[in-house]
Amino acid sequence: MVINRSEVKATLKTMGGQDEYGQDLIDALEEKPITLTFGLYNHKQTDDVRYEDVEYTGLTAYDISDNQIIAIDDKEYKVLFVNPFGRMNQVFLRQN
Repeated sequence: MVINRSEVKATLKTMGGQDEYGQDLIDALEEKPITLTFGLYNHKQTDDVRYEDVEYTGLTAYDISDNQIIAIDDKEYKVLFVNPFGRMNQVFLRQN
């Protein structure tokens, strides 16, 4: 299967609320390894405001929500929103 060949290993971090300045906190205790098929979102979607900040898309079988960050190698990507699609979840990301 082509999806399995293009999977990368990533770390899923869950944000633990906000600090006194309103910035999102990352709870380091809530880290778990996942695999993710990851690609560049090269088409700027202007018709839908949800896609305005999307830079990357991902596809994974893991449960992911929009209060999480995906770390791949030394880069972190904020999950903007998730589109569940059968057993897989389509993830729209922005680089942090």
